[in-house]
Amino acid sequence: MTGALSGAARTAALDAYLERRAARGYRVETRSGVQAVIVRRHRLYFALRWFAHGYAEQRLVVSVDQHGDVTSLAAEPVRW
Repeated sequence: MTGALSGAARTAALDAYLERRAARGYRVETRSGVQAVIVRRHRLYFALRWFAHGYAEQRLVVSVDQHGDVTSLAAEPVRW
């Protein structure tokens, strides 16, 4: 495979992405070497979670492919 990155390089790419997102108010919910789930809560989270579930928090699944490209997709909401 040409162009494939090592696990350490993929982890470094994910680290850099997560640092940029942390500066925007996201926190890491779960994480592995090449994938993470991050979440940013609205400042009125405690009220919105009862009345407007979709606006209370934003959850993203972040992953790094074998070429080092970072992608993020909307994650499913937490269900209790």
